[in-house]
Amino acid sequence: MELSIYHWLLIAAFVAIVIWVFGRKRKARFEGDARIPFEEDKD
Repeated sequence: MELSIYHWLLIAAFVAIVIWVFGRKRKARFEGDARIPFEEDKD
């Protein structure tokens, strides 16, 4: 199986997105977003 430059670009983009998502800077934001459905309405 021969991978073209497009395959390598897609693989690199996927790895970059995974690293971005699981980065430490975004952990608190994602944990806060995960609690949104369990918070009571403040209306």
